[in-house]
Amino acid sequence: MKRTIRDNINPEYSLHDMTVIAFDVTDNNIIMRTQSGMVETIAPYGQPDGFIEFNNVQWNFSFVYLLGVTGNVGTFTGEKMFLKDFIERYKQFGFSIMDETYGYNMTKYSGYLLSNRQHCECIIEIYHEGDMFFVTNE
Repeated sequence: MKRTIRDNINPEYSLHDMTVIAFDVTDNNIIMRTQSGMVETIAPYGQPDGFIEFNNVQWNFSFVYLLGVTGNVGTFTGEKMFLKDFIERYKQFGFSIMDETYGYNMTKYSGYLLSNRQHCECIIEIYHEGDMFFVTNE
């Protein structure tokens, strides 16, 4: 297994168009599993299998936003919840990542959530004081 610490400016891997299918929590660490690995951002743009690991997640500052009906501008309804509550509530889901944003101690994914035949726009914010790793089976 190869462990790569995420670079905030030029990450070695991308999760764009990947589908998150599970979060495994151990204390303050999260392993985020995708259906089909991740994509290398450097040619030849391989797609290795693997997962993403977040260390020392700060649960009180990590949130999920579910934004009702998708695809249109204007008013909307939605729900904001703690990431931990989302993980406990949504056992089977698919979260398709359309955009990823990396900053100091913060990782943010936006995309679409499908669960129990319900589809909505979704934003996941993970505040972590430890490193974020791309872990590949290379």
